[in-house]
Parts: sequence; structure tokens; C-alpha cells
Amino acid sequence: MKIFKILTTAIGILVLSTTLSAQHDHSSMGSSSNRNTDMNMNQHSSMPMLPPKTETLKVWGKCAMCKTRIEKIALASSVISADWNVKTKVLTVVYEPNRSSMDYISGKLAKAGHDTGLKSAKDKAYDALPDCCKYERIR
Repeated sequence: MKIFKILTTAIGILVLSTTLSAQHDHSSMGSSSNRNTDMNMNQHSSMPMLPPKTETLKVWGKCAMCKTRIEKIALASSVISADWNVKTKVLTVVYEPNRSSMDYISGKLAKAGHDTGLKSAKDKAYDALPDCCKYERIR
């Protein structure tokens, strides 16, 4: 009877350790949502990874508050780095072409009220900017 209990316990431990090991192996692969995210970030696994691009874009704004908003919007648009110069009104971004584009970034900035060299903000979006951020619009 004692040998039966020991044998049963040993088998239970073996089954438990195998199950835990299998769960660990699957967790390193990621959940299906993580795999989908990875596929979305790379678009398709068959697409070659392109090197990051550095480009500039004219973005109208006036102040440090604009700088914070513009850079935050750019970074939320799958940009690796963003720097907007208050004096020159030039946004310099580094991005992965498989994940973003200047047209996409420009569209996001225009939706927030900032005219760019590629897109104009709608009046409603521009009017929603704080007073200190309202620049002279060029039509």
C-alpha cells in the first residue's frame, strides 16, 4: 500500500511538471493576440524589414505646448523618434516604413488641429487648440 502511494505521487508530480513545462513553452510563443500584433507590426511575415527612414515635415504651431502635442502624436503613430523645432516649425521623425508613413503622421497631426506641409487641419480641429497654440493659418 505504501509503494502504491509513492508510485501515485511520483506519477502525479511527473504529470504536473510536464504540464507546467508545456505551458511555459507555449507562453514563450505568445498568445494568439500577441502573434496577431506581431504580424500587424511587420504587416506580413513575408515582407522584408526595411531600415528606418528619417524625414522632415513642416508642421505649424507656436509654443512648447504645441511641441509636446506634435511629438506625442508622432510617437503614437509608430514613430521611433520625433523632434519638432518651435522656431523652424520642422518635425523630424525616424520611423519604420513598414509601420508608418509621412502621410499617416501628417493626417494624425491635422486631426489634432495642426496644418502640415501635406495636409490642412479642419477648422473645427484648429479652433479646438488652446489659444496659445493658434498660429496664423496660410490658406
